[in-house]
Amino acid sequence: MEIIVFEKESYWKMQKQLMSMFEEALKSGQQSPDDWISLEEAQALLGVRSKSKMQELRNTNAIKYSKFGRKLIRYSKLSIMAYLKKNIPSY
Repeated sequence: MEIIVFEKESYWKMQKQLMSMFEEALKSGQQSPDDWISLEEAQALLGVRSKSKMQELRNTNAIKYSKFGRKLIRYSKLSIMAYLKKNIPSY
């Protein structure tokens, strides 16, 4: 095992730089909490009735989703809108 020793001032400077980098990365890729919608809302937006079609969209990465726990899945409204614009010309 290696031990790395920093001067106190250098450590805090590095930590400040890392935090600003993390904040910038979060801002650039951040989605609002309102962006995540339920299965029912996603199905209504897409005009899809079956859960298997939603599973297919998840498997092909056509839309973004996030799984919370074992069963709760939320869908990104932004990615659904992008999917609709890409695949439905009149949308």
